[in-house]
Amino acid sequence: MELRDDDQSQMFSRPERDRDVMNHWERLLNGEECSSDALRRLIDDSWRRCLNAHVDPGKYQAPPPLSENSLYSLQQKHGDLLTASTPVMAMARDFLAETGTIMVLTDHSGTILSLEGDPATRDEGAMMNMMPGASWSETACGTNAIGTAIAVRHPVQIHSAEHYCAGIKRWTCSSTVILDPYDNSVLGAIDVSGLQQTYNKHSLALVVATASKIEGRLAKHEMGIRFRLLERCMHRLTHSTSDGVIVFDRRGNPVKANERAEQALNQLSEGRIGSRKLDIASLTLGHATDDGLPAGLQGWIAPEWLEPVLDNGQRIGTLLTIPIFKPRSVQGTTMPVGATSAAHEPSKLDCVVGKDPVLMEAVERARHLSRSNVPVLLLGETGVGKEVFAKGIHDCGSAKAAPFVAVNCGGLSR
Repeated sequence: MELRDDDQSQMFSRPERDRDVMNHWERLLNGEECSSDALRRLIDDSWRRCLNAHVDPGKYQAPPPLSENSLYSLQQKHGDLLTASTPVMAMARDFLAETGTIMVLTDHSGTILSLEGDPATRDEGAMMNMMPGASWSETACGTNAIGTAIAVRHPVQIHSAEHYCAGIKRWTCSSTVILDPYDNSVLGAIDVSGLQQTYNKHSLALVVATASKIEGRLAKHEMGIRFRLLERCMHRLTHSTSDGVIVFDRRGNPVKANERAEQALNQLSEGRIGSRKLDIASLTLGHATDDGLPAGLQGWIAPEWLEPVLDNGQRIGTLLTIPIFKPRSVQGTTMPVGATSAAHEPSKLDCVVGKDPVLMEAVERARHLSRSNVPVLLLGETGVGKEVFAKGIHDCGSAKAAPFVAVNCGGLSR
């Protein structure tokens, strides 16, 4: 998120203005309309959100944390975030111990998943329920760095009197959100907190750098899953089949499709869904679970068309196979899906004769490659039809407007 200069100035606290900020807070709670240069717009907006949400300004601690079982389930749910964050937070351990601060990781709602840092400060924090399983959203704890950063989606620093609840005013905190590298949604927040005497303007830079490292690790992890997904589905995508095949990632978004997928969707649009046209890019299945169907399964998709893609027992995606129904000819006989009309001149690939599965797979792979601009190397003994395949790839591909030139490499000197 790009911040304007005035937004950036709103991120940092001014400890020298604590007394004025405290006076403003007291007047606000008394219902007085007041304005002060000492109060940042960020804090004023947050305080008013807390007033509207009826947050108790006299609170001295966060709500009680989740039970051990509920916390375990929450941590399992956010396993990727924890895995990416743990080594990054551990790198800051020495700095945190020397500065008397702690680093806190939360989920997207502000519930603490893990802590790292100075043991004495952790004990102080535990007295106000700054511990795993406790919620530090604005509605739970008023204005605080974690909850406010999640509310505004950018880095913030909340110092001492700027906190909304009385019991938290002796703390100083810096926080920013962790964004999903895939869709830019908020996954959680990273926070550095300590007692007010530990205030350091550079704490905000630390949390921003930490969040960036975590996001980088998440992106690398997601890319690895994508590679494994495509690796496991490549045979189904390139294997000769008369059906449309679409690969969806674990979030239910399309990643790859074979050449018949569009034809299958067009057939569904015409025969099953009326005038509504289906487009591969706009399809979504919803998030897939390890033991069930995707959550957002659309009505036109038959459950038997879906197949989970597993990696070490974990579901990393879903394979959707849409059958293409063969149309009837005028005489009532069934016309093969790949058959061509009299008005359409068949390519060399259509003229390959044979029923052997290996040959048919090679034809399908050649047809698939013809749609790209990648160089293709054909290997085979003399007489197996390399030139037929080369001509077929040329005719089906984007280069068909240019002449096909055959060169006998055997006639060239070394």
